[in-house]
Amino acid sequence: LQYFHFKDDTIKITGVTSVRSVIRNTFSGEFKAVPGMSERYRHYELLYNATFHYLTASPDQLYPFLREFFDREQFPFGSYHMRHFTWLDSNFFQFFASKSFIKQKTNILRMFFQETRSRQFILFGDIYQKDPEIYANIYEEYPERILKIFIRISKKKITNRLNNVFKHIPKNKWATFFDGYDLPETIF
Repeated sequence: LQYFHFKDDTIKITGVTSVRSVIRNTFSGEFKAVPGMSERYRHYELLYNATFHYLTASPDQLYPFLREFFDREQFPFGSYHMRHFTWLDSNFFQFFASKSFIKQKTNILRMFFQETRSRQFILFGDIYQKDPEIYANIYEEYPERILKIFIRISKKKITNRLNNVFKHIPKNKWATFFDGYDLPETIF
């Protein structure tokens, strides 16, 4: 069983609704975890012998700081997939505002599904950065391989958007949560 996570605002509070918040929460101060997430992930790791994969739109130059965050918060070990920023990129701030992360996330997910033909996945994301849309598109391609999609929300009013995005996905295949304490103890 494979667990795939979009990191920003799913397990680490980033504030992806604002470029200014992303930069502030990425480059200053101590990273903050979404409450209860590391405990729930460790529980799933033990219960399902799960393998974890973490995907972020953050530049890979931040890996040492993210690794420290994952260690401090005791998230399960896993693979890390990040974007590469070079000084040849046109603009540092544009890197964080760019929508190229949608293609990056989609391509990495497709790679995992193609390379692990018999494995099944649980997908975790949040309401921001088009995570629901990315997961809905991947579900259309691999419906038998996705056991569940969990989307972290910040407001209860958001469910109309999710009902529309996931209209072709059975309701028992996706759920929302606010923090790790909202996630079920067992998934199936």
